[in-house]
Amino acid sequence: MPREYSKLLALLAALLLVASPCVSFQTSKLATRTTSTKIAMTSSSEQQLLKDDLVALASSTRRGFSASRKDRDKAKSIINELSKLSPTEEPAAAYYSDAQATSDDIVPSLAGKWTLIYTDAPDITSLDAPVSIQKLGRIGQECDPPLIKNVIEWKRPSWASSLPFSGDEDSRILQKIVTEGASTPAENPTVDLKLVGLEISGTNGSMEETSSGLVNSLLNGPAALLEQNPIKLQGPLKGPFGKFDILYLDDEMRISKTYQGYYAVNVRQEKGNEWF
Repeated sequence: MPREYSKLLALLAALLLVASPCVSFQTSKLATRTTSTKIAMTSSSEQQLLKDDLVALASSTRRGFSASRKDRDKAKSIINELSKLSPTEEPAAAYYSDAQATSDDIVPSLAGKWTLIYTDAPDITSLDAPVSIQKLGRIGQECDPPLIKNVIEWKRPSWASSLPFSGDEDSRILQKIVTEGASTPAENPTVDLKLVGLEISGTNGSMEETSSGLVNSLLNGPAALLEQNPIKLQGPLKGPFGKFDILYLDDEMRISKTYQGYYAVNVRQEKGNEWF
């Protein structure tokens, strides 16, 4: 009996020696997973704080239009930090010329409708002139591969409210600069642009149905005229229109930098609440 007992103890000892590395390995894997989860949660939390700071700065500076040099430096600092935390390895993938996957398969994707909340680009900030025949509204971008449309909303200025044929308070004109984007895995995160055409359309804004006909459209203002007669110019020739790098992309926000060194921060429009 003692001999059998000794054999049993020896067998148990051998089994423990074999099992110990497995237990240690499993514990190590669990610790690694736990650490990775903590890192991901920390990064996500840091991203959200930085995004909140950027949104607040954009709001206080009127999309960057009234930003001081200090404000622009702060925005650049936040953007630099966010670019290090971008969750998307290939943000330009939706515009790969040889992409096998559709834009719906790429998450997060550049494809969709976006609204500009901040920029330091002078060609944009100069649009909000104090005295103008049109009032600047929202600015956005429609990314529908391979097209990228830069959208500017124009409204009737308050000083024109008493003028005839100026439309009503809700009248608006949408100006779209149509470009074609292209990228490759080697060029990611850069998107190359070519100018394709121009689109101009209008919305009368009146609850009443706009009467058809050129004269009636003219009487209801330029927005009504363009609603009835939208303009779409697109020729066979395509010209260079610059490039931009995608510094940050998630499901809610996109940050890009032009080759001139200017930044643009856009937020994705919610489905059902699109303004164009």
